[in-house]
Amino acid sequence: EEIAKEYERAGASAISCLTEPKWFKGDIDYLRKVASEVEIPVLRKDFIIDPCQIEEAALAGASAILLIAAILTDEEIKGFMKEAENLGLDVLAEAHDEKEMERLLSAGARIVGVNNRDLRDFTIHMETTERLAALVPEGVLLVSESGMTDEKAVKRMRQAGADAVLIGEMLMKAENRPALLKKMIQENS
Repeated sequence: EEIAKEYERAGASAISCLTEPKWFKGDIDYLRKVASEVEIPVLRKDFIIDPCQIEEAALAGASAILLIAAILTDEEIKGFMKEAENLGLDVLAEAHDEKEMERLLSAGARIVGVNNRDLRDFTIHMETTERLAALVPEGVLLVSESGMTDEKAVKRMRQAGADAVLIGEMLMKAENRPALLKKMIQENS
């Protein structure tokens, strides 16, 4: 909760909260605690594969959920987006390639994320955002995810057309998280 409040005071637009316990050591209780302490939106970052997880996210105080195209069918994407909308949640719809981006946009995604991490071998390819940004129509928010290791990477993604970036890993490694976040906001506004 303290880190989330620190981010909010430093000017973060939203908080991404891991809730997946096995692989990422997250917990739904982290989301509950963070959402109760900050006024900015909180994203449930997890592998959403069942509608009950969407309801759980809403009950825990989330403002948005993550839907990963690589693990969902077109029908699941549409159904989960509708369920989220019915519960007042936004959706960050994540793509890794052109086909996934087209699927998400066809489903009506209004906020799309490009994960620069190749899920097959976990390598980072920043050009993924640069390539997929051209597919994102005006009026759809583009978020670049993974690989933000330094300020240069953030600037590169902003120049590629990203409206926002997920920089949690970079912030967690920083000696002075609030100072770095404030600097990133100033330089990329």
